[in-house]
Amino acid sequence: MEIKTRIIKSNKCFFCKKYLKTLSQQNYDFTIYDADDSANQKQLDEWKVSDMPVVQLVSEDGSVLWQFPPGQLSTRSIEAKKSQLIKK
Repeated sequence: MEIKTRIIKSNKCFFCKKYLKTLSQQNYDFTIYDADDSANQKQLDEWKVSDMPVVQLVSEDGSVLWQFPPGQLSTRSIEAKKSQLIKK
């Protein structure tokens, strides 16, 4: 099973820009979900996303397997949770 990292971010969020820059510098593989796109608002409400950035671990079909609380952004924590989910 492949688990991907998805970052929910907003262009208005200073910390989002800083976090994405850090991940890019570390060559960390992730996808982005744009909170500024009005078409995504219903989904963001369903996921209960208000503070950003938010890190989600998603399956190949896009289902959310795990959503970290805002502020829990360590790549070490992300990778540990991925390993835990794969072992299930």
